Amino acid sequence: MLSWSATATHQDLDLAAIVAPGAEPGIPGGRELVDLGLASVGTTSDGSAVAALAAVLGPRPALKAACVAGAFEIYNRVVDATGLPTGAAMRRELASIIDTLGLGGFPHAGH
Repeated sequence: MLSWSATATHQDLDLAAIVAPGAEPGIPGGRELVDLGLASVGTTSDGSAVAALAAVLGPRPALKAACVAGAFEIYNRVVDATGLPTGAAMRRELASIIDTLGLGGFPHAGH
């Protein structure tokens, strides 16, 4: 979603920064968005990731980003719980992202 948004708004996004600690994604609030994503899948959250994003982009964008992160976490749990496979067409469409993030190395990557 972030990569498509960056393309649509003609911004240069370094998607690999998502998996490179301390790397700058190259978009406003990019590092803070990555930190929010990491916090949303972590085991503890004190709200500091949302606060940091709000300091950079403002409270409304930070709230929207937190809502999106929460929604994606719910979607992932549903997909994981049901064992829903990703279709071959979707894997082809997302091939560059899968390669960039190294997702093909996971045991369930073929699904």
